Order: sequence, then C-alpha cells, then structure tokens
Amino acid sequence: MTPAKACPHPGCSGAVTPTGYCLASGERVDPATGRHSAPAAETPPPAPLPPPPAPVPSQRSPYTASYSSEGDARGESSQFWIVHPGPAALPERPALVTLPPESPDPTVLPEITLLERADSAGAHADPGGLPLPPGTLLAGQYRLVRLLGYGGMGDVCLAHDTKVDDRAVAIKMLHAELAADSYSLLRGERKELVELNHDGFIRVFNYGHHAGVGDFLVLQYVDGLTLREVGARARAHPEEFGHERFREFTLAYGMRILAGLAYLHAPGRGKVYGDLKPPNVMHDGSTIKLIDVGSVRRAGAPGLTTDDYRAPSVGDHGESDPRDDLFSLGETLRTLCGLGADRHDLAALSALGPLDDPAAGHRGLGLVSLARVLRRATRTHRADRFATAREMEDQLRGVFRELRSLRTGAETFEPSPLFLQSAHALDGGLGSAPALSRWAAPRAAARHPAPTPAQVARRLPVPRPDPDDDHHGELSRLADDDPEALLQHTGDWPDSPEVHLLRCRLRLRLTPRADDGPPDAEALSAAETALALAEDAIGPARAPHDWRLDWHRGLLELARSRVGAARDHFDRVYAAIPGEYAPKLALGHCAEHLERRHEALTFYEAVRLRNPSLGSAAFGAARARLALGGPDALADAIAALDAVPQHSRHRTAARTAAVRIRADHARDADGLGTAVRALAGLFFAHGLTDEQARVRMKAEVWGAAHRLLAPPGGGPPLTGAGLRAVAAKADPRLEFPADERTLRKDLSRFYRGLAHQAARDAPPREAGAPLAELLLDRAYAVRPFALRHHRDTPWLGKKIKDWVRAGTSAQRRG
Repeated sequence: MTPAKACPHPGCSGAVTPTGYCLASGERVDPATGRHSAPAAETPPPAPLPPPPAPVPSQRSPYTASYSSEGDARGESSQFWIVHPGPAALPERPALVTLPPESPDPTVLPEITLLERADSAGAHADPGGLPLPPGTLLAGQYRLVRLLGYGGMGDVCLAHDTKVDDRAVAIKMLHAELAADSYSLLRGERKELVELNHDGFIRVFNYGHHAGVGDFLVLQYVDGLTLREVGARARAHPEEFGHERFREFTLAYGMRILAGLAYLHAPGRGKVYGDLKPPNVMHDGSTIKLIDVGSVRRAGAPGLTTDDYRAPSVGDHGESDPRDDLFSLGETLRTLCGLGADRHDLAALSALGPLDDPAAGHRGLGLVSLARVLRRATRTHRADRFATAREMEDQLRGVFRELRSLRTGAETFEPSPLFLQSAHALDGGLGSAPALSRWAAPRAAARHPAPTPAQVARRLPVPRPDPDDDHHGELSRLADDDPEALLQHTGDWPDSPEVHLLRCRLRLRLTPRADDGPPDAEALSAAETALALAEDAIGPARAPHDWRLDWHRGLLELARSRVGAARDHFDRVYAAIPGEYAPKLALGHCAEHLERRHEALTFYEAVRLRNPSLGSAAFGAARARLALGGPDALADAIAALDAVPQHSRHRTAARTAAVRIRADHARDADGLGTAVRALAGLFFAHGLTDEQARVRMKAEVWGAAHRLLAPPGGGPPLTGAGLRAVAAKADPRLEFPADERTLRKDLSRFYRGLAHQAARDAPPREAGAPLAELLLDRAYAVRPFALRHHRDTPWLGKKIKDWVRAGTSAQRRG
C-alpha cells in the first residue's frame, strides 16, 4: 500500500491520499501548486463559475440581500448586507428546476430534474480512474461501470447489481491508507450503517470485500445537484428559484436535514454525521439525501471532518457531539444563502440599528431573523448553540413563516411551540368605546397613545411551561384570571423554576389602583425575589443560556418603566429564539415608547402579517403608521385593523378602533360617510352589542359630523347637501340624521344619556357627579334653538294639558 503523504498546502496538518485528496480538509490538492483546489464531492472535479450577473432594479437577485428584500409597494430598499458569492462552483449540469406553488408548508422544495443522469445510456462513460477494469464483478455481484467521483474517505463508482434486476448502485471504496487506522467505520460499524433507515440518508444496501480494493459499501444510487451546485445555480439563475424565495428554500433544506440529524442523535443511537457540508447533500427530484454516510460515527468518536464546516469545539481527530453537527448545518445554510463572507459577519447582520431607518423597509426583519438563527447555530461554544435538532428546527420554521409572510403579505400561521397567545389586544384603550372623560375637556388633536409599559408587562404573551418541569401538567391547566387567588393556590406547591416564574408574573399583575397602574414597590420586590429563586433553581450552568430569565427580566424592567433596559433583555431573547413572534412584539412596544417609530412598525408588521389574528400587532402597526404620518398613513393604519379576521377574539376591538380613527380624521363628507358606514358594520356585523358602548360610539361619530359643520381649522364646512348625501348612503337602522337640526337633537340626547351613565357609575360627591354635570352642559350647548323646551320639569303648557286630561277622565268615571 502506498502511504499517505503530508499535505503541502500552507498551514495544513492533513495527509494526501494516492488519489490526491487531503484527509483534513476533504479538498483535492493541486499537484502543480500544492494547494487545496476545491471541496471534495462525489461528482467530477469542480471548475470555476463566472461571477453572478449584477441585478437590475426590476429583478433583483436573491443574493443581493438587503433589509427590505424587494422593498414594499413604494419601492423602499437599501443595501445593508455584504453578501459572499461563495466558492467556485462546479460546471453547470443541464437540469430543469420547477418551482412549487406557494405553500405555507416550510419543507416544500423545487423539483430538480437532471436532463442527463450519470447512469443513463447516453451519458459519457469514461472508465478512467477505476481501480479495476470496467466489467469486473466485485464480490461476484456488482459489475463496475465507471468512476463517479472522489470523496474524502474513498472513491465512488457506478456499478450494476447483477442479482437485483441489474439496478444501478454506487460503490464506495475506502482509501487504502484508511483501512488500517481508527477511521475505518467500514470495519467497525458496517452493520449499523446498513441498518440506518431514514429518508434523509442514502441507503446502505450491503458491504463487502474484494481483493485489490479492500472493503467497500454498496449504496443507493441517486443523481442530482449537490447543495453546492444548487447554490451556484441560484446565483447564476435566480429566477429559477423565485429570487428571494430561495431563502425560504434554504430553510426547507435545513429542516429536512435536521430530520435526519434528529434520527441520528436520538438517545437510542447516539451518533453524529460528522462531516456535514454542501457537497454531501444532494437534491434529487423533490427530495434531498445526505450522500456520504462514511462519516457517520458514534458521538465522541474520531472521524472525518472538513475545515470550512467544522465547529471550533470538534476534537483534533474529529471527535464531535450533536451540537457540532448543528454548527456544520448552520454554516452550510449560511454558505448556501450567501450571508456574509464567514460566520463572524452574522453578528453585524443581526444588529437592530438599521431597523429604525425609514429607507430600510419593514420587510428586512426576516433577513435579520435569518442571520440570527444561523448565528446561534454557529456560535463558538457548544452551550451557546441550539441544544437539539428539534429546537433548531422550531426556530427555522418560525423564520420561514416570517420570511414568507413578509414576502407575500399572506398569513403563514402556526401555533408557537414556546408561547401561549395572549388574550389581550394591548390597544391602549383605542379598541373600546371612548371613556366618558373624553367629553369632559375641550377637544384636542386626535392622539392614540400606546399602552403604558406596566400594562405591556402584564399582558404580553406568556411562555409555555417547560415540559421537563415537575409541575408541567398542573401549570398547563391553570387559569390565571385572578392573580391573588392563584398565588394562594400555588403557595404550598414544591418549588420549581416554572412555579417561581409564574409567581414573578402574578406579582407583576398585582396593582393597588383601579386605573391599571404599575405594581407597588412591595409587589415589584416580591416579583424580583421570585425571579432570583427561579434562576437559582435552573442552576449556574444553564441559567446564562435560558431565555426565560431574560424574558422575565424584561417584564420587570417594563413594570419599572425602564424601557431601554427592557429592550436589551428582549433583544437577547430574540437572539436566542429568532423564529418566535413574542420577542418581536415586546421589542415593538419598547421601540414605540422610545419613539423609534419605524423600528416599532418593522416589528409590528412582521408579527401582524404572520398572524393577523394578533390584535396587539395590528393596534401597534396602526399607531406607528399614524405617528409616522405621510399621505397613506390613515389608509394603512385602518387597513392593518381591518385585516384582523372575523375569527379573531380581537375583531370587535379592531373594528371599534377603525371607526374611532375614521371619525377622528374625517375632514369632509367622504371621510364622514366612511366612518358612518363603518359604524353600521360595527353594530350589525362585527359584534358591538353593548348598548352603553353603542351610545358612546354614536356620540363619537355624530360629534365628528357636528364638528365638520364648523371646522376648527377654518376649512370648508360640511353643507346640508353633504349631510344629506351621507345619510342617504348610511344603513337605515343607524338612523343617521339628514339635517343639522336633527343631528343636534340626537347629539344632545346622546350627551344626556352619557350624563346618566356617569351619574350612575359614580356616587354623588365623587368624580362621576362633576362629569355628569359637564356632559349635561354639553347636551344643552349643542341642542337646537326652540321656543319651548324643558330641562328638569315639563313645559307649563304640557302641565296644564295633562291636568285638563286628568280632570276630564275623572268626570267620566264619576
């Protein structure tokens, strides 16, 4: 046997096989220069590909990444991303790429069909390089045809199985110098490789030994494009992969590969793949296969790895654990979609700073999430990465949903695996009929305040209980409507991290005041103590990597109104679980209070488009649109609220807010008419049935009409003809007045009804009594002029008429 020689590549400690491959990097060594030339692949040696064409404004390449993707309908885009074009690619093989229909399924891939397969009759058959003459029967069964390619552990040849219908198989022969050393998985684990049974791996049919070539594996024959070839093709022909849709396909590749890794990593198997990289993943038809099973080994065992995709935590001889496979997958996906020149660029690409730039466009958040999920997978220390393949898959699915919704504007909903959906809309009061105090002061400019930080702290989504917690079952069934009662109920429960976190949230919800103010100092101190106990229960080894602690620290900072500190905690949660919507919702509220309005809109829109049923995101987006202003601000704000679907628990609140915003911003008959028609829809289609709330909403819309009769800004007044036109198009059940006199009478009646509500809701000598008087004053100020009217007693003529009628009736009875 010819011994392996030291690799001449500068700085490389590997050895070169007789076929010219470096065992450390898996790359072929150029005999002329002594340098690595290209990554190994079970395909013909690679050749350089010309650089990708420059994108044109009307059709940008998916590799021209920016925070705005394609921008929104108004063309917002800005180049913030440095995109690495990737290594030199293989010569392009003729193939047909068929895009699948739009689908919320995160594992859907294009159909890739090679137009000339290596085993087809017309394929070029060059027997050169075969270790034995073509036609040789290996082990009396497998007839050699030709060399398919080179791998880091051995050559791969095409053969036909003469005992199974002459089917095509791939024969992998171990390099002779590896056959006698510790890397020889073909000797030690041949039976286990044959027993690998997962659709994500190429099947190992058999194994054998033949004089002159030694040990070999008989593999399922597949022929398609490797991910390295797919990436090169997507750069050269972005339209084949739907331009920026290729990022979603990148995540689909990741999820399919993770299914195979989860199979390997399962406790009953305890294996790792070890050498995951783009050339080892093949796309054949609409499926993918990990094609080099020779690197599969037990966790911690030595084995083959490749420098560019090897985790820093891998041992000197390739000793790996499952989290090292996740690192290699993260680097594979980063290379495939072209984010940065190396993994260290992901830190800059994950920054939130540019999100407050109006030129960035809210659609860029999906790329930030993509960079963050890949960054976590490729962190230097194992403890900073995803713990399991399932955990990484959950986050890839979430980023996929975000990317797809931001690209298409369509809902891509799937229940969160980590958060319970909040019942609260966080509308800042906009989603309910106006409070009576609204009419107690002179009208100011329309303003729609955000909920206070303390309200946000109490009403953000709640993390699902940890399935491994001792009290998971009980916590999953709890109803937490009454925080004091629940604190008593759980008071004697044995301590656990989830019990302490629950008590922290319950303490934050305790408030001594009826106006939903912040918790008092004692409640805040108790909440902080509960969080400290949760951290101690989790333990010093796990606590620095547990996002739940940062989530609750952010809630505590919000309760104290320290919004900047809360934002830092929620940002760390977003870095840990980039596919989840809850951290983005929290960051949107923080940005809104910090007056980073475009950043707030970016977060709210990403959450709202992904799941329009979440009222909090719709209200936040509407407030941010109105605060940013612009010619389309009103229409965009109302569109966000109107997009809350009929099945959402927040639909009535969203429609109520849309009516109020329309009424506040009505400037002419058209604007008023839109508000009146929306009010009819709210009453008769969208669920507002409370009679007192209806009176307040009518007072709001009728008041807008009255204001337009004499606009405070000096604009053109609403004419009688305009008022009649609005009434003619209104729902008759609404009884909207067609003239000014009736409008005033109705409005006066509404104000008297509101005064009665104020008087009834508060005892005399309290706040309700002065408010009732103010509302009565408004009623008498707006009433139309008349010769006869009454305030507290009937007109004298009516008294006399009633006395006469009573006397006449008495005489008849007598």
